[in-house]
Amino acid sequence: MDPAASVNAKQRELWNTQTADYWVRQKSALDKLLQPLTDLLLEAANLAGSEQVADIGCGTGATALQIASALDDGGHVIGIDISRKLIHSAVRAAEEAGINNVAFIEADAARFEFDKAQDLLVSRCGVMFFGDLVKAFSRLRKGLQPGGRLLLAVWCSPEANEWYQFPMQCVEAFSETRDSPDYDAPGAFTLAKEARVRDLLDTAGFKDIKLASHHPTLFVGSTVDEAAELFMAMNSIQTLLHGAEDALQERVLQHMQEGLKSYQQDAGVYMKSACWLISAKP
Repeated sequence: MDPAASVNAKQRELWNTQTADYWVRQKSALDKLLQPLTDLLLEAANLAGSEQVADIGCGTGATALQIASALDDGGHVIGIDISRKLIHSAVRAAEEAGINNVAFIEADAARFEFDKAQDLLVSRCGVMFFGDLVKAFSRLRKGLQPGGRLLLAVWCSPEANEWYQFPMQCVEAFSETRDSPDYDAPGAFTLAKEARVRDLLDTAGFKDIKLASHHPTLFVGSTVDEAAELFMAMNSIQTLLHGAEDALQERVLQHMQEGLKSYQQDAGVYMKSACWLISAKP
């Protein structure tokens, strides 16, 4: 198996097991946390109403459903994700909302072939997990209409994202294990570096590549306890705490709850973030 295929296989397994369970279980909280990124995508999309749109790495469907709601009868959205569990969650959400101009497909977006060329490809933190980023983006580019657009919202560096740094530091306060993001491996910060993004998209054949940094404030919970629950369940936190005794996990939780009090506002718990809004044309 070639390295890219091996990575894709590992990602398929990851996103159909504990990571998927986390995203389904915490769907409401995560949708609220990530809403500012969806807002950025919707504003930049400037939809006319009749577009054919694909949401890459659509997860449980929040962004795809909001785009579908903004389209008229001529518009349609395809949500694509490698996780069967996330796709099932997205389908249920569409049915519950009565949104009919959207379809969700379980597929590897890195290898997906569109039956119909798309006007717009969007992704909210869903394109950082491909085994071969250049090949994946090159294939996605071929799925766009001439004059179509690519719009991505991805995280900037870990250091610039308070919502990530805070829980990691809470664990590191009680453990010798340290988080060290590998920018070359699939993960939340794979596209954090502007130069790398430009090089990847340029090599994949995209033109008019633009990156704009944004610093939205994220809602991480209505209460300190809700925010702590969300953070403690994060895959990166669980990885650091893997094999830890219950007593250590409890100490981390209490430390986290105490620290979160300084982020508590009347309307909930909020933290700073930094993301790129990336646009490109085929």
